[in-house]
Amino acid sequence: MKFVKPLQIQAYERLKSMIIQGDFQPSLIYSETKVSQTLGISRTPVRDAIQRLAQEGYLDVLPSKGFRLHKMTEQDLLETYQIRCALEGFCVVQLARDFETPAARKTFAKLKALLQCQETVLNGSHSIEEFAQYDQDFHETIVYYLQNAAISETFDNFHYQMSRQIALSLGQEGRMKATLREHRAIVENICAGAVGRSYEAALDHLEKPKGIIHLDSGV
Repeated sequence: MKFVKPLQIQAYERLKSMIIQGDFQPSLIYSETKVSQTLGISRTPVRDAIQRLAQEGYLDVLPSKGFRLHKMTEQDLLETYQIRCALEGFCVVQLARDFETPAARKTFAKLKALLQCQETVLNGSHSIEEFAQYDQDFHETIVYYLQNAAISETFDNFHYQMSRQIALSLGQEGRMKATLREHRAIVENICAGAVGRSYEAALDHLEKPKGIIHLDSGV
């Protein structure tokens, strides 16, 4: 017998996927009714899903109007920065310590391939969206290396905030090129097993958006 997920879970998963894939525009207000019709799911499960996504920081609910993507605040940026430093800093250290193991070397190969993809974008289309996806993949590869479900879940819970932070950062002049340079420094140090330098390179990279992102009404 095939298991069918409750409608609340179906609505939640589909809405979250749409947010992550960029199907919603930050500046627009969306109707609960229209989204319900689009998903083909009744309003009550969709409303529950919207409330849950609002609690998780993906959406802002506007009474009597609808909802929109969460408007980033300075506090959001600070918390995202702190979470990323805590999680990714730890994972980078573990990778550097394991640098001679087959699992670590397999991860290094993935990271180097992503660096090549980023360089191709930088020297070609210069697409922020495409570069940002490789950026996200780069950091996910580092975090998922540990195969620690709790760490991965915590990291994933900040996916929207991280993706917005990355997009805002890469929109600054010269940031794409600098990001690639910083990513290379991280990879070079973890491949060499340089634990301290790997950690410093990771934090140096993650700290950069703090001083260059400027929030506005459209974020």
